[in-house]
Amino acid sequence: MNIAGQDRREVLDEPWSRGRQGCVKIVMMTIRLKILWRGVGIAALIVIYCLFNPLKAGFFPRCPFNVLTGLYCPGCGSQRAFHALLHGRVLQAAGYNLLAVLLLPFVLYSAIAFAGNHLWRLGLRQDVFYKPWFAKAVLGLVVAFWVLRNLPVPCFRWMAP
Repeated sequence: MNIAGQDRREVLDEPWSRGRQGCVKIVMMTIRLKILWRGVGIAALIVIYCLFNPLKAGFFPRCPFNVLTGLYCPGCGSQRAFHALLHGRVLQAAGYNLLAVLLLPFVLYSAIAFAGNHLWRLGLRQDVFYKPWFAKAVLGLVVAFWVLRNLPVPCFRWMAP
């Protein structure tokens, strides 16, 4: 079957027929589009959390773990903490969710390094995030935070949101 003088199969396979360079360009364009759309989504979330207080606005989701069990998960309070951080209230944010405040710099660096390395080839290192010891340390920290904030002991009550 001819489409404008070419075989239909050639038209469909054209980007891949350019060899490795054609494949790399397509993959890089796909990654760049994903980064762009994620950036747009993050910007929209920042605007929403900046304009609306999760304590007062009724459209923010509640924690399903907290609703079902009455216990706090490691993420409970992170919406309020993010809102407080956007308004420059770091201590209040730490009171809502200390773990989220402590891990936010790592998440931000990882996101910026990923986007910078793929968009502008900055060469920022992310090796530590892929080390087994780092994953185990973060997992241990999250589990310890989860358990301690739910203990009915007065010295850990400050961890609850």
